[in-house]
Amino acid sequence: MRSVRQRGLAGLWLLCFGGVAAVSGCSGAGAYDCAEAVACEIRNDDGTSNGHCWGQCVHAPPDSFGAPELVWTGPEVLAPASCAELVRIVPGTGERIPFGGATRTLFARAVPEPTHGCPACACTAPACALPQTVTARSIEACGDGSAGTQTSFLLPAGWDGSCVSPGTVAAEQLGSLSIGPAIWEPCTPIVADEPPQPLAGGVGEVAVACDSVVEDELCPGQGELCMLEQQPAHLPDGWRHCIVGAGDLGCQQPEGGADPRKIFSDKLGVFYVNLETTPGCSPCTCEAPATSRCEALVVAWEDGACSDVLVGIDVNERQGICVDPVSGSTLSSVSATWLSNEPGTCKPRGGESRNDRVIGEAKTVCCLPKALEAP
Repeated sequence: MRSVRQRGLAGLWLLCFGGVAAVSGCSGAGAYDCAEAVACEIRNDDGTSNGHCWGQCVHAPPDSFGAPELVWTGPEVLAPASCAELVRIVPGTGERIPFGGATRTLFARAVPEPTHGCPACACTAPACALPQTVTARSIEACGDGSAGTQTSFLLPAGWDGSCVSPGTVAAEQLGSLSIGPAIWEPCTPIVADEPPQPLAGGVGEVAVACDSVVEDELCPGQGELCMLEQQPAHLPDGWRHCIVGAGDLGCQQPEGGADPRKIFSDKLGVFYVNLETTPGCSPCTCEAPATSRCEALVVAWEDGACSDVLVGIDVNERQGICVDPVSGSTLSSVSATWLSNEPGTCKPRGGESRNDRVIGEAKTVCCLPKALEAP
């Protein structure tokens, strides 16, 4: 920091005393603080101005960040190739004094918006299906977990509820009867068979940084640094007072009454050195309906023609039912009728353009708040 301090003071002496006959606003040789440097306007005996000493007091950055810099962000096609546009402007005359000494130290890209389209996503319709299992047990087993001898009715696939007679369960094998729940058949995603379409992608943003002259003994606050370069009001468009850290980091926030104008709290984003991206699309999925209802009346019959009722049971998609029929009954056929066949409607999700892979050296740029930067 000592070499940086000497460079900064040399610049102040050159601006404040080079060829000056009389000085107003400066307190004396070697006695300047950063605030005086900010307002250190030099005037000759005739009232004309020779220049202005720009400066900005800032809080020292965290260890995870480098020294304060001047950073430009914007479209890559407009990115400055050097620090040459950074100049001091002489009040009253408009004379441009070269920034001097700074070198371009960072060129990094933000992750660009995808420039490709993706196939459209859709969903099959959900459906309600009738129970698939009807099981007889040889003992009264409802509720006690006992199995006994089991006899299953094999209902046909896609059963529509019409009378079916898969077989006969004799009275000695029918101590209890279990009927499974109605079934809510979920929707499944459908990917349209069409190639991705090109999109009008946004112009990629980049970050360019230029070294700043930093002095560690000109500011009154503990841990503060003085940036002896251009004040915010005199920076060209796109330039900010910032710090840059390696990785995706958080920015400083004012604490304990600290002056928010001096803290690099405005996160401009994460930029990447040697950025590489791979285009991709988010997968197609289906969002289940908010409401659905599948409820059916299942009737077991003693005869094979569905004319002699054994028992009728209401079932829904959440649970089946077990009953103990009248002793001595037989089971020979089953039928069903929908009480509510409302499976709902699914919403397709996905099929959005994105970058599947991001590779590069991440850099976080945090700047002084633009609306609060000190005058």
